Amino acid sequence: MLNKIVEQVSAPEMELESIWQEPYPEYGSDGLKVATLLNHTGEQKNFDYHDCAKPSATPLLLKLTELHKFLTETGFNIMGSRLLRLDPGTFLHEHRDFVYLENVPRYRLHMPLITNDQAFITSPGQNVHFKKGYLWKLDPKQTIHSACNFGKAPRIHLMLDCYVEEKLQALLDQQFLDQDVLHKLPALTEEIREQLLSEAQAAYSAGNLKAAEEILLASFCRYDLFALADGLTTYDLLTQFFERQTPSKELVERQDYWQGRLVEVYPERKAQQLATV
Repeated sequence: MLNKIVEQVSAPEMELESIWQEPYPEYGSDGLKVATLLNHTGEQKNFDYHDCAKPSATPLLLKLTELHKFLTETGFNIMGSRLLRLDPGTFLHEHRDFVYLENVPRYRLHMPLITNDQAFITSPGQNVHFKKGYLWKLDPKQTIHSACNFGKAPRIHLMLDCYVEEKLQALLDQQFLDQDVLHKLPALTEEIREQLLSEAQAAYSAGNLKAAEEILLASFCRYDLFALADGLTTYDLLTQFFERQTPSKELVERQDYWQGRLVEVYPERKAQQLATV
């Protein structure tokens, strides 16, 4: 079944290259591409997340007959589904999902279709390689996470956002995790932090603020930030970078933007700020 799905997704006549979109440029580097399969409207270019008991198939899913059959036969209560592609070198910023959706039991399931051993899902201090041939579970609202592909070929996952019901719960009751997929990240040291800040400074001095920001944002996927300071985030590294610059309207706006993202991902930080006022 999996081989048939991969074969169909890879078929030239599916014209996926013309369907892939990059709808979330503010949440990752270039190369994060999405093709929707099930959503609340059935529109191919609708990338919004909505609670939805009966999602509709997009035109792409109707063409991917093997994948459509699989989704229909799982018996899962699916909120939405999509193909998620990471081109080589692509990474996402540390984040949470479903922050503004109903507070109901749900999980995100990943089924790797095309992958390599340098493609990971990252949580603080640890990379996990989602091996092909398994269905992987993630709680994207409770788990601060990222995804990265540091391999030489694209990584494509089928992603299912599912409400917890009897069929899924039966699988959850039997879940396991092979230890060989866990990769502890090296500790971020003071020396490495200064090196990253220097690299970001060089990129900014060359006129590329986006590249400077991404040097620091990628560190979540490469280092255990908490090893240097409890609760250290890439957004804190960005603050340290901005504080070393001559103030400008652009930099103030960017710093405010990343501070907003910090509170979105770590809402307890806002509570701490309010408590100290």
